[in-house]
Amino acid sequence: MITLVFDTEEEKDKFIALYETYGKTVYYTLKRFPIDEHTIEDLSQDIYIKLADHLDNIDLADFKKTQNYVITIVRNYCMSYLRKYSKNQEELMEDVPSIGNNAGNIEQYIINKEQIMQLADEIGQLDDIYKSVLELKYVNEFTDDEIAAFLKIKKKTVEMRLYRAKKMLRARLGEKENAGQI
Repeated sequence: MITLVFDTEEEKDKFIALYETYGKTVYYTLKRFPIDEHTIEDLSQDIYIKLADHLDNIDLADFKKTQNYVITIVRNYCMSYLRKYSKNQEELMEDVPSIGNNAGNIEQYIINKEQIMQLADEIGQLDDIYKSVLELKYVNEFTDDEIAAFLKIKKKTVEMRLYRAKKMLRARLGEKENAGQI
């Protein structure tokens, strides 16, 4: 159980409205990550504390903006948690002797990791409307119908944004590849 103390009744009411309106959004966004129910509960509490600390940044009158803000907070917090958790797991695995890695696999792993980092950087530079549909589709694994319902837009709009985002990414990555940056 979480207990929050607010300075004003207005802040308390705003938090309650935020919780009631976006509670399912927080839950379903967390559910898309490879974490168990108990961890979801723990992370949810942490996220609500974080949201309570940033109530000034939230405009409940603008549903889409607030929804994107909440999703971004949840996603970033969860990814940070998973990175930290993964790092702890790697530290535990360092004591386990490696089983004959060959140089070719290591090189391919490094190349793949660099390409993923480059792709993530390019996605980060896209407009929010494209970034949000890409994240919902490929990070949260929503279907086009789920994205449309979640963002309250038409499915055709989701498909068009995904198409345009991919086209922009191909062009940007192609330019960097031709310039020898990849």
